[in-house]
Amino acid sequence: MKSRLAGVALTAAASTAATAVWRWRSRVAERFEAGDTSRRPRDAQGIVIGAEEIRLEGTSGHAVLVLHGFNDTPQSMAYLSARLHDAGYSVHAPRLPGHGRGLRDMAREANADAWMEHVQQCYSALRQSHHHVYLCGQSMGGALAVLQAQAFPRTPALALLAPFLGMPDALQWQARLSTFMPAPYFRSTGGERSIHDAEARRAALGPGIVTSTMLRGLRRVALAAEQALPGLSVPTCYIQSVHDNRIAKERAEQSYAALGVRDKEQHWLTGSGHIISADYEKDRVAETVLRWFERHP
Repeated sequence: MKSRLAGVALTAAASTAATAVWRWRSRVAERFEAGDTSRRPRDAQGIVIGAEEIRLEGTSGHAVLVLHGFNDTPQSMAYLSARLHDAGYSVHAPRLPGHGRGLRDMAREANADAWMEHVQQCYSALRQSHHHVYLCGQSMGGALAVLQAQAFPRTPALALLAPFLGMPDALQWQARLSTFMPAPYFRSTGGERSIHDAEARRAALGPGIVTSTMLRGLRRVALAAEQALPGLSVPTCYIQSVHDNRIAKERAEQSYAALGVRDKEQHWLTGSGHIISADYEKDRVAETVLRWFERHP
């Protein structure tokens, strides 16, 4: 009898604890979601205003698939997209699944499989209507561009902007341990140093909040892209700032050295953070990308 009563008591205690955790998670989620809605208003389709995908039809018959980074939006690639379009390229800068939406949508949609599948679909669609389709990716978008170039080695040229290739051990442990954390969302620290230009930083539309699924997805994409580097055969231009707050200069040098393709260049910036397409040296970034693509018609 005592054993049965003890079992009932333990079951009741566990149920009470589970209910308390669920209520706490709900309160935390509501607080995060309300703050995000206030800071990033959305349109009738649930897309953050200003974070819509970019589609620009060019005149040259060539196109560029432009990929934004982790926890970012196409807004950060708008200037580069406009410069490419002015040069005659058609440009598609898609909004990666789960990005540029509310936190609930982000939690439901943002994962590695969805990102890789979406990139493949967008690239295939451009190839159906253009002679050549180039690839340009920033941060995690650079890792996704590497994987797409690996899958389609006839890509004429690839431009990597501070690509997130591989993952520091500390961040890998954070990604692993996040699975066991009760909180539904986590703040992404250090984002304020990713863009040095104060005006551009204020215009950024990333939420600064991530989920455990997103962190694991970033790890999976970054490690897969790192492993793909030695076998990459697409001509590659690699651009990064020495003041990048996400990727150490030494790691970038190692990633560049690991590139198996002989036709490659590495360019260093000195006045930008991690999101170089929107920072002080955005003109130099655009000009370098354009020259690289023009050299590989």
